[in-house]
Amino acid sequence: MLKHVKGLDTLRAFAVIFVLIAHWGPHYYVYEPVGHFISRIFVPDGATGVYIFFTLSGFLITSILLNARFATDSPNRFSILKNFIARRTLRIFPIYYIFICSLLVVFNFADLRQYLVWFLTYTSNILCYKTNSWNSTSNTWTLAVEEQFYLFWPWLMLFVNRKYLKYVFTLTIAVGVITTYYTLQTKIEPFLVFNCFDSFGIGGLYAFARQGKEDTIRFEKVVRKYGPLLLIPYFYFKIAALEFNMFEGIFLKKTVDSILAIWLIVLILNNRSEATRKYLLENKALNFVGKVSYCLYLIHPYIWIYYEKYLTKVSIMCYGKPVLLAILTNSVFIYCLNLTVILTICWLSYKLIEQPIMSLKKYFNYR
Repeated sequence: MLKHVKGLDTLRAFAVIFVLIAHWGPHYYVYEPVGHFISRIFVPDGATGVYIFFTLSGFLITSILLNARFATDSPNRFSILKNFIARRTLRIFPIYYIFICSLLVVFNFADLRQYLVWFLTYTSNILCYKTNSWNSTSNTWTLAVEEQFYLFWPWLMLFVNRKYLKYVFTLTIAVGVITTYYTLQTKIEPFLVFNCFDSFGIGGLYAFARQGKEDTIRFEKVVRKYGPLLLIPYFYFKIAALEFNMFEGIFLKKTVDSILAIWLIVLILNNRSEATRKYLLENKALNFVGKVSYCLYLIHPYIWIYYEKYLTKVSIMCYGKPVLLAILTNSVFIYCLNLTVILTICWLSYKLIEQPIMSLKKYFNYR
C-alpha cells in the first residue's frame, strides 16, 4: 500500500496556491509591463493547479484500487468497489453539501437557486458546458469532474484484465487530448470529464507502473529524463499562446501540465535530500495548507464578496484617523486578513467536521 506521503500534501498546497493566486491576484495587465512579464513567466496559472489536482487524483485513486485488487489472489472486487465509494463519499460529500447550503443561506445567488439540481448532483461542469459560461459557483465544475471520475474509473481498474490495463491508460490519455482539441474550438474550457482523461490517465499510468519494480524504474527513468523538457512548451503556452490568444497547440496545455505534475510526483516519492524533505516536502505550513486544500478550494472565491462592505465599515470607523484608515485599507493588509480568515475557517472545518467524519473510514477498510 502507498503510505501517506507528506510531500504530496505540499504538492496539493502549491496546486491550491496557484488557484488562489489566479483568483485573488496580484493581477498584472498589459499596461503594467514589468509586473505582467513577471506574472507570465514566474506565476503558474490556476489551470495548472487544477490539472495537478487531477493528475494527483488519478495517481492516488489508481494506486488505491490496484493495490487493493492485487493484494490477494482472489479479491472480492465488489467489496473493494463498495468500500471505495463509501470512503470517497465520507471525504467529499459532507463538506460539499454544507458548502452549497451555506452559499444558499449566506449569499442566495440567483443562478445557484435556478440551477440547484446541477450542483446537488455534481453535474455543474455539464451546466458550464451547456451554457459555455461561468456562474457564481463555477469553481465547482472541477469537483463535478472529480466525482464523475470516481464513479467511472473503479470499474476499469477492478474488472479489466490486468494485461489490458496498459491499453486503458493509453486510450484514456488519447481521449482526453482529442476531445479537448474539439471542445476548445467552441467552448471556453474542457469542462467534461472525458476532456480531462489525459490528466487522470497520466496519473493512473504511473500508479500502474509502480505495481512492478522494473516497470517503476523504467517509467521513472523516462519521466526524469524527458519531464523537464516540457517546461519549454509550458512557458510557450503561458507567454505566447495565452498572451496572443493563439489556439495552436493550446489544447495540449492540460497534457503538458499533467506530465509536469507526474514529474514532480516522481521527484517527491524519490527524494533523498534531507534539506528538501525538512524545509519543503515536510514543511508544516505547506502540509497544513495541503490537508485543508479541499475546503480552501471550495470557499476561497467568496471571501472577497465582503470587500466593499469591509471598506465602508472601516471608512466610517476610522473617520478622522487617516493613518489607521491607510493601514486597514492597504491592499496587502486586506489580502493577509482574508487569507487569515479563510485559513481559520478551513482549519475549523478540518478539525470539527472533516476529521470526525473521515474517522468513519475505519469501517470500510479494503482488507
